[in-house]
Formats: sequence, structure tokens, C-alpha cells
Amino acid sequence: MIRTRKIIIVLALLLLLFITLSLLFGGYIDINVSHSSQKLSAVSPPNGTTNVSVATKISATFSDAINRSSIEKDFSITPPVKGSFYWCGNTVTFVPCRSLAYNTTYTININEDSWQFKTARKGFPIMIVDDLGYSITMTEEPERIISLAPSNTEILFALGSGDKVVGVTEYCNYPEETKGKNKVGDYSTPNIERVIKLEPDLVLAAHGNLIGTVEALKRLNLTVVGIKSGNLDEILYDIRLVGEITGQSDNASVLVADMAQRIEATEGRIKELNFEEKPTVLHIIWHDPIWVAGKGTFEDELIRKSGGVNGASVRGYKAISLEKVIKMNPDVIITPSGTGMGFAKTNFTYEYIISEPRLKSVNAVSDNRVYVIDADIVCRAGPRIVDALEEMAEMIHPE
Repeated sequence: MIRTRKIIIVLALLLLLFITLSLLFGGYIDINVSHSSQKLSAVSPPNGTTNVSVATKISATFSDAINRSSIEKDFSITPPVKGSFYWCGNTVTFVPCRSLAYNTTYTININEDSWQFKTARKGFPIMIVDDLGYSITMTEEPERIISLAPSNTEILFALGSGDKVVGVTEYCNYPEETKGKNKVGDYSTPNIERVIKLEPDLVLAAHGNLIGTVEALKRLNLTVVGIKSGNLDEILYDIRLVGEITGQSDNASVLVADMAQRIEATEGRIKELNFEEKPTVLHIIWHDPIWVAGKGTFEDELIRKSGGVNGASVRGYKAISLEKVIKMNPDVIITPSGTGMGFAKTNFTYEYIISEPRLKSVNAVSDNRVYVIDADIVCRAGPRIVDALEEMAEMIHPE
């Protein structure tokens, strides 16, 4: 009995040590890291850069141990701008909630470190650092644009640049006008020869495009701008960025303001809910095997902003067992339409869930709270992501 107790104590101490180290290296525990140990190794926009687009993110990479909360507290920008912080390893990115002012010098301070950059006048030339990390200078407004992702295509048309779009992917199906555009191949591996033949002066790429494709197009002296939105703040930012590089900044401002207002309105309707009033929600994106949208995904943010609690404890998109879904017992299950990428009349995942005998006891199934949401609006980082938010809020809180 004594030996068993000692083993339990040792295991508990090891578990506590593991949790502490995980939080420590994740930057979530204040370990009194001195400011002197938090040295900057890279910044963006680079110090002294001019003609920076007013739609820009600001990032800093640290070479040593970091204390995330301390860095965010020490961060300041002059003239002041509100925004949100996002972390990836030792890199912090500040996403302004609105475009910066034109022809203005901005100073960034993080404790003892500082750097400056100056924004461009309205128009061209402008310098941007795209979401893939490339520095690009655009000298004039593009007249022939190719979109390599459905989300980019939707942004371009929403901003009024549809008439300049000369090529899209086979998956670009919205708006209706895309059907008449030249097709340059599929989303992940577009046909480079078709792209070249259309003689674009701007290729709008996305995270889903293979990096080899992007680099190949750049080697052919094509102007390629990469978009990679990881959350709603970055979607709004990227719409402003596309507006700047296509000469549609005014339209972008109007569109982003409308989207922001709708997001705020949805959040406002559920902000008074306490935790007990927020149902457990599971977004199942495929069923064979069962794949769910976990923490850090678009769907996770939509669930939270819609007044739900994401039941998936995994991070990113992961496969989980049927037994785990049953044990989780979600109050609401949301599935994408078709195959999860559209192009099918049958909602395969929905049909599987409501017909699987082993799921009959799950609350969402027994209470008829399994829903279908348009796959195109929920997984595309474009203007219709707000439609997904509003629809998801109605599913989670129909009252």
C-alpha cells in the first residue's frame, strides 16, 4: 500500500512538472524573464522602410527566451493604433484593426527596442510584406489579375475588381461571373503554363497553393502576392491589403466596416450568456474517419463568437474516434455541405451522423440539433465568412 502511494505521488509530481514545462515553453507562465534576454532578431516592416502599404501587419521575432504577456504590455505604436496580438513561436504579430494613415511615420517600441517605417501616399508605388513573408513593391495598379484560390476570387469580386480578373481556379464558383473566366487548374497545383499565357500583372496566391508553385511564378518575374488568413481579424486585414494593391482601397474600407459591424452585432447578442448557457458544439468536417475542427481553426473562432464551446480539444483539423464523439456528447453538431468542399448534392457527413446507430444517444442527434452549413462560406477566408458566423449563431442559439 505504501509503495503504491509513493508511485502515485511520483507520477503526480512528474505530471505537474510536465504541465509546468509545457506552459513555460509555450510562453504562458511569467518566469520573470528579464527584458534584456528578449532580444529582437527581425522586424517587419523593416526599420527605415518607406512607401509601406497602410494595410500592413507589424511583427517582431525574438532570438531568446520570451515572456509573451510582458512583450504585449511593452508594445507601443506611435501614432497609436488599436489591434490584436497573435503568436507563432517566438514571433509576435500585431494586426491593426484599421488601416494606418497615409504618408505617416510610425514608431514601434518594445521595451528598449524601437524601429520606424513610413507609409505610402494613397496610390502607387507601395511596398508590402505579404502573408507568405515576401517583400513586394508594386509600382502601378494591376489590370490583369489571376486568382489561385476561391477566397481570393471572392475578395476581388466583392471589391469591384471582377472585370480585371482574367483567370481563376476550377474551384472558384462564386460569384456567378466566375464561370466565364479562364481556368488555370486546381487549387493546390495550378497550371503554370496557363498562368503565363494569360499574361497577368498580379497573381493572388493563397496558403493552400504549393510554395514551389509560388516560387516558380516569381522566378518567371511575375508579381505574386500571398494571402494567408488564420482568423477573422486577419481576413479583414487581408481584404484591406487586396484593396490597396488593386486600387480599391475605398471599396475595401466600406466592405470591412460592414463586416466588422456584423461581427460586433453577433457578439453583442450573446455577450450576456454565462458559461452554462453556452452549448458544447462539434464541427465535424468529414466522417470516414471522423475529422473535427479543433482549436485555432476558423470554425473554432466562429463557434466561440456564436456563443458556443468547441467540444474538440485537439488543435487544428484532426481525426478522432467515434467513441470519443460519443463520450464528448456534444449538444450541437455542425457539418459542411456536400463533401466538405461543395460540388455534391448529398450532404455526406450529415447523412452519416443522423443514420449511424451508435450516435443515437448523443444529445445533438437525439435533440435534432445536427445542422448543415454551406461548406463554401465556412471554410473560405473571404467576405462570406460573416454569413457563416451569423448562420452558426442561429444554429447554436435559435432563440
